[in-house]
Amino acid sequence: MTLDRRDFLKKMGAGAACAFAAAALPRAATAERPPNVLFIAVDDLRPELGAYGKDHMVTPHMDRLASEGRMFERHYVLAPSCGPSRYALLTGMHPTPEHPVTYGNGAFQLYEESVGPLSMQQHFRDNGYHTTLIGKVSHTPDGYRGGQDVRENREQNPPEAPGWQVMDTPSGQWNDAWSAFFAYAFGETRTPGESPPLEKAEVGDRGYPDAYLADAAIEHLVRRSAGDDPFFLAVGFYKPHLPFNAPKKYWDLYDRDSIDISDVDPYVRTGGEFFGNYAHEAADTEDDDYVRELRHGYYAATSYVDAQIGRVLEAVDNLGLNENTIVVLWGDHGYHLGELGYWGKHTLHEHSLRVPLIVRTPDMAHPGESAEALTSTVDIYPTLAELCGLEVPDHVEGESFAPILDDPQATTIDRAYGGWNRGAQHTVRTDRYRLIEHNDDVRLYDHETDPGERECVAGDKPGVVERLVNKLRQMPGQP
Repeated sequence: MTLDRRDFLKKMGAGAACAFAAAALPRAATAERPPNVLFIAVDDLRPELGAYGKDHMVTPHMDRLASEGRMFERHYVLAPSCGPSRYALLTGMHPTPEHPVTYGNGAFQLYEESVGPLSMQQHFRDNGYHTTLIGKVSHTPDGYRGGQDVRENREQNPPEAPGWQVMDTPSGQWNDAWSAFFAYAFGETRTPGESPPLEKAEVGDRGYPDAYLADAAIEHLVRRSAGDDPFFLAVGFYKPHLPFNAPKKYWDLYDRDSIDISDVDPYVRTGGEFFGNYAHEAADTEDDDYVRELRHGYYAATSYVDAQIGRVLEAVDNLGLNENTIVVLWGDHGYHLGELGYWGKHTLHEHSLRVPLIVRTPDMAHPGESAEALTSTVDIYPTLAELCGLEVPDHVEGESFAPILDDPQATTIDRAYGGWNRGAQHTVRTDRYRLIEHNDDVRLYDHETDPGERECVAGDKPGVVERLVNKLRQMPGQP
């Protein structure tokens, strides 16, 4: 049975899509095939969810997934930017000075140079999986090569990373993926330096593009549920990435006057992406009302994307796919909302590198119990390979955390690495400490007494500094 997206969504409507799918399309037997994988990536998502103890947040769908799966309290990405973080995800490799681009958004250029390793999606495809990309899974918002200046005929460009059998990112009224990524209501897109950093339009969910991504994901779940092959479906949602735009009803979920800004530090007020691409000045964030409005926008955008994720998860359940589908929800990096005086993600602090990771497997052991163990994004590739019965390629540098899915008290690694600024900055996070090294400058933060990383204690703990500098030298790929 072939479903045309336009007819499917127009005739059935988003609300009826899941029920239609469950009633009309029988699911292939799961006992005879490996588990499917639904991988959900969310851009700029902090651990600012109800499930992570943030009671002010309205994120019921991600919270429910956490209650049904394993929530990782301390999961860390490899770099505080989209491109390198996602490259580490899809390759299972740390950034390396041998290829400085792996520290930045040009990381996927290695595939253009034919030196990129076997990607996770290609590995699954080589082992009989049907692989589909929707939205921002690599660096660009539709997975094709080319920057923001390449807005037309993108389908003529090759993928950023190989291995996708289907690449299907709708752009709705914005006409192309880059315009949709920076979408404002009514088909408008960002004008760098002129557009506001937030918007609350009186529109429905399809007034912004993430609802279209959810539509596409639901349609592909319908199609794959009728197929015989296991599938690897990756869906990359855009929000809450800037601009902090969402339908007004999601803004209305929050009382701005009650938004806490006590952890906002006024003494730096910096962030190139935040201040360079939108119509405001650093001085604007001296105004507490404006700071609350910015946080309000981030919260609204998070609730908006939570609703779209909920629609996709509902489709998984209604199609009966939950019986044989691994679901992974992952944030590509964190974000400072004024903490340490920074607005943005480009630091090696906890605010930028700690992200949500939630994994739900069929027949989950101890569902709803969170894990405190340190894990890293490079560990996702080997974990999914193990769960699906695939060999782990030799180039993969991560370590499977499958034992933690069986036992939330288990541990796998004792550190998480990170890097930035073309290899000029590195960090290592251990159970208690974070060490950041930038040329000859070494900073140490003690999370037992200073979880906000506000006070450097390197001078007080030379032995700890020496031990962690030595551990940092053990980061794979370092000279």
